[in-house]
Amino acid sequence: MPKLYCACCGRPFARASSRGPVPLYCSRDCRVQMATRRRAWTLVERDGALWDRMRSEWTRTDGAASRSAGLSALR
Repeated sequence: MPKLYCACCGRPFARASSRGPVPLYCSRDCRVQMATRRRAWTLVERDGALWDRMRSEWTRTDGAASRSAGLSALR
């Protein structure tokens, strides 16, 4: 059998059985670690998209002109 490399840690490992799909990870620990990373990055991407929507809504409602007018009134 060809040598496989873990998608998490990069270590080479041997496939235990020729049945089923090819495993991506060398151990249960690596599978758990990758699931944790996937959840964390999903939250980061979701929160980043939310922040972008909020920022675009803020600039659309306030507008650059009203912000610059407010700054010039302070001078």
